[in-house]
Amino acid sequence: MAERYDLAVIGGGIQGTGVARDAALRGLRVALIEAGDIGGGTSSRTSKLVHGGLRYLEHFRFGLVRESLAERAVLLRVAPHLVWPCPFLVPHYRDQRRPGWYVEAGLRLYERLAGAHRLGRTGSLSAKQTLELEPELPRDGLAGAALLLEARMDDARLCLENALDAAALGAEIFTHHPVVELKRGADGCRLVAQDAIDSAAPPLAIEAAAVVNATGPWADRVRRLAGVRGRAALRPSRGAHIVVPSLTRKHALLLTAHRDGRVFFVLPEGQWSLVGTTESEYRGEPEDCIPTVHDVAYLFGEVRRRWLSRSLSRLEVRRALAGVRPLARAGGPLGRVSRKDRLLSENRLFTIAGGKYTNYRAVAERTLDRVLAALGKSARPCGTRERPLPGAGAGTREQAQAQARARALELQHLGNQDADRLGARYGGLFGGAAVLVEQFPALHDKAGARVLEGEVVYAVRHELARRLDDVLFRRLGLWGDRHAIRHAAVPVALWMTEHLQWSRARVSEEVQRIERLLDAEERVISSSPE
Repeated sequence: MAERYDLAVIGGGIQGTGVARDAALRGLRVALIEAGDIGGGTSSRTSKLVHGGLRYLEHFRFGLVRESLAERAVLLRVAPHLVWPCPFLVPHYRDQRRPGWYVEAGLRLYERLAGAHRLGRTGSLSAKQTLELEPELPRDGLAGAALLLEARMDDARLCLENALDAAALGAEIFTHHPVVELKRGADGCRLVAQDAIDSAAPPLAIEAAAVVNATGPWADRVRRLAGVRGRAALRPSRGAHIVVPSLTRKHALLLTAHRDGRVFFVLPEGQWSLVGTTESEYRGEPEDCIPTVHDVAYLFGEVRRRWLSRSLSRLEVRRALAGVRPLARAGGPLGRVSRKDRLLSENRLFTIAGGKYTNYRAVAERTLDRVLAALGKSARPCGTRERPLPGAGAGTREQAQAQARARALELQHLGNQDADRLGARYGGLFGGAAVLVEQFPALHDKAGARVLEGEVVYAVRHELARRLDDVLFRRLGLWGDRHAIRHAAVPVALWMTEHLQWSRARVSEEVQRIERLLDAEERVISSSPE
């Protein structure tokens, strides 16, 4: 017999979890159904920026930039442990396509659009001042730089905490449940999902007044499953990043590619730098998206061209990552296609196309307003602008780390190093994780991967993790170094076994899934030219 809900949300990325949280906060009975893990698609393969989008000014997307800057301020307030200010340098080089005065003018406009939400005034630096901040920046042709504040984020955990808060508000979350049937009728929708992990589990049947299709790159597939005919809603594009040894001290960089004039980022990630992103048409299945040799060569070539003194080898590329942007369908050059969201209403099926990660909360609010109006249903007003996410109670990352270190003094198995790491990850949820770390203190510390068994147990018991990649990539944050991931895969899988009752064959299958992914990455990296 089907369970009845006010709203079914298909998709557990940032748009889907944002919609589910908003709907639950308004008092609706909500089910969220995700084919894989929370944040397992594009939502954990971003540039990890919460920003207005400086480059969108060139395409006159002023409304999108203004909203993004306002939403940045909201996220800094409601999720200070997961979103934090980061200093950005925009170097000016004499040979670049965008002259210094042009960039400076854009930054002044950016400041004006931010209004009361700006994080600080933009400053102009000489070449000497720029090199004092980042001595390893390429010196040849450097004329100076602009200094501004943007915001970084932990994209996977921001997505996860939206799901956890939705669940705390009464939403039911079903991960690893691909939808296999979706029917629409005059009185509502019916969908059937199948557990992709437990083949013996009965199908999940759900009836709802409406369905929000928040599956990102899979949106057109879901529309076809629902019987929608006609033009596609999306124009998918592939965006790739690479991870290399750290190129800066603490500043992020916004640079212009020599090859084609595209803007790209160099972003600090501890001992690594995240470099990206590319943009190219993508016509394959979203789950098959991996970086190409061209993607790696393009990004690594831009790094090598600037940091000649580093003598970097492509073998030092630690990861090559790619995701599919679910851009709303539009003509013209791909780079000019707007990131603005669009909502398609098709007989109780509401499909979100496009949208920026930074704006997910506003997109969810607009979506719910439209759905409720179409159904003629009343509900409480949106409250996500004010409600903190679950881990926000400890304040900023630095404050959360300080509280974790203080708590670690009372604990037997937790030192300052791990307290810092866990405080930054969990924020105000650190206490619950610390209890399990004390109960399960076994440690894996090899090849740059430091993992406590208690972290893994917490992910399984309290964070909806069901597969090995759920834990490695999106709960523990080991996505940046494939060597660390390889070394951690077996011990983490064995720890999960004790709590999920995996067979020996299942452990082998989970580890092999990780190995196949990393092997495919290595083939791409090793095949790209130096």
